[in-house]
Amino acid sequence: MKLYQSWIRSRAASANAKRNDVVEAYVASRIKFDAEPLPDGASSLLWLGNRKTATKFVYFFHGGGYISPLLPGHLEWCLRAYVAATADHPGEEVAVAVLQYTLCPHAQYPTQLIQAAEGFAHLLASGIRPRDLIIGGDSAGGNLAAQVLGHLLHPHPAARKITLGEPLAGAFAVSPWVSTRTDSRSFLDNGTFDMLSPAIVSKSNSNLLDGVASYGAEVREGNGWAMPMDVDAEAWFTGLDGAVKAVYVTAGAQECLLDQSVEFAEAIRRGNPGLDVRLEVMKNEAHDWILMEGEAKTDGDAMKRMRAWATMALWA
Repeated sequence: MKLYQSWIRSRAASANAKRNDVVEAYVASRIKFDAEPLPDGASSLLWLGNRKTATKFVYFFHGGGYISPLLPGHLEWCLRAYVAATADHPGEEVAVAVLQYTLCPHAQYPTQLIQAAEGFAHLLASGIRPRDLIIGGDSAGGNLAAQVLGHLLHPHPAARKITLGEPLAGAFAVSPWVSTRTDSRSFLDNGTFDMLSPAIVSKSNSNLLDGVASYGAEVREGNGWAMPMDVDAEAWFTGLDGAVKAVYVTAGAQECLLDQSVEFAEAIRRGNPGLDVRLEVMKNEAHDWILMEGEAKTDGDAMKRMRAWATMALWA
């Protein structure tokens, strides 16, 4: 929460200083502190954009291995790729709800899924239509997005059931962490120079799942809420075309999670032949490249691709 508050102050001041810039003037008018606590008292929705006047929405899950908090780069990403995506749609506005969830070791799986489902239910209860909403995240946030998609198809007994009534506009996952395995080819090829490594991912697996009595039983029963690529993901995600109109998965060719990201997208595609599944593997990118662009406050290639996909999904 403190990071969100300080970023709002500094970003608003920066935008106000550049009001002669049309984009910055737009940004300045839509940045203010707006946090909605969720019922558990531990999680919140942190808003970017004006949720009261917005016509399109993004529900965002930040990465960080479930141990690192929200970063300024996540907020800059949401601002540049989504809130600023209305340039070609006069009269429309996008607002982003960033889920502030409980981190490890204070909580393990399925706490974050429970919180994500509560936030989702809150958004729908506020009047947001699924057709006007995309959901997604990066790395561990991509994992949480995958958890939510699995929950839509197979309600987790501990989390609030979500009934959509119509498909979501889209779902995205950037460099998603969706398997506990660390022995794939991309770990071997990229583990010495990516920001992640087999050791880091193994530690994150332990932080999230060690001691969780239900996890082993879930995997044995073919339930892929926590790590869908550890079960039959094609079967797990069959029927997703009834819950979402488009899926976007990105990964860097130079990252450890490349193989599981690709397999995740391909499993969804196989299980839903009619679903619009876009997979992008970028030759010169490593893990979570769009976050790096957000940290650098730049509209790089990953940012532009995300904004183009979000615009397509929200206004298709």
